Amino acid sequence: MASAGGSTAKYASAPWALALCDRCGFSYRLNQLHQEFYDQRPNGLKVCRTCLDKDHPQLRLGLTKINDPQSLFNPRPDVDRQTSTSYFGWSPVGGLGIDIECEIGTVTVSVV
Repeated sequence: MASAGGSTAKYASAPWALALCDRCGFSYRLNQLHQEFYDQRPNGLKVCRTCLDKDHPQLRLGLTKINDPQSLFNPRPDVDRQTSTSYFGWSPVGGLGIDIECEIGTVTVSVV
């Protein structure tokens, strides 16, 4: 707000001025209340430190890099080398025609 003389108006400031938290309603000093933000925009609430909800990083999806490449584009495997390496995997449940048998019994524990 500009006055006729070209200077801008200033608000009064007093370190002892009291205000109410917009969320819990308790009385605090005005300079102890924080502006609250939602999606990087102020939502108009002045809240105390206890009631303050920080702006969550998930709301900044447009600013955060979300590209997560999983594989190489047009890879060139090494086919010239002869190797004797073989990989073997064993799945104990129903793999390779092996059946596992289990029995339920009793266990006796003695404490000396």
